[in-house]
Amino acid sequence: MALNYRPVDRDQQFLLPPDMREWLPADHLVWVIEALVADMDTTPFTGRKRRLSTTSRAGQRGYDPDMLLVLLLYAYSVGQRSSRGIERLCHTDVAFRVACGGDIPDHTVISRFRSDHAEDFADLFTQVLGECVKAGMGRVGVIAIDGTKIAADASMGSNRREEYIRDLIDEITAEAAEADADDEQLNIDDDDDQAARTALI
Repeated sequence: MALNYRPVDRDQQFLLPPDMREWLPADHLVWVIEALVADMDTTPFTGRKRRLSTTSRAGQRGYDPDMLLVLLLYAYSVGQRSSRGIERLCHTDVAFRVACGGDIPDHTVISRFRSDHAEDFADLFTQVLGECVKAGMGRVGVIAIDGTKIAADASMGSNRREEYIRDLIDEITAEAAEADADDEQLNIDDDDDQAARTALI
């Protein structure tokens, strides 16, 4: 006797292209970050020479710097520091897939973009978090980014709050650089192990 379950058909093709706007709720953090980046001056990231050297792999067109900004800002806001981890999540996590618009950058592009634009990125991240705080995101006047609560109450002056946010961002980007260095070392170790196994064959 057949059970009355909904059919599962993973071979079903879409008749129309899927709309990414339907993948996440309208108030999801990805959309908030995308809207904030769209309203900000991102020209420091888009100069021709810098764009080609930091957003592409050899012989390929560069990725849109605004997309890379949205992806990095979202990743760091939810606690993902490693560029390899970000690349993996772009393949498996809907929010990360939306952040990159389905055009998944290689981890080397992500890492190089962050390191080559470190100062400008920190400035933009400060602006984004500042806008989130002003908007009162989070519960009871705080915004929880990466598990760290940033006070949004009036007792903290705007200069002090900006300094606090900037210190937090410096800490986040330092953790990202360390995570990428650790990933790179693991990759080198894996390559050495593979070479040793090949030599034994």
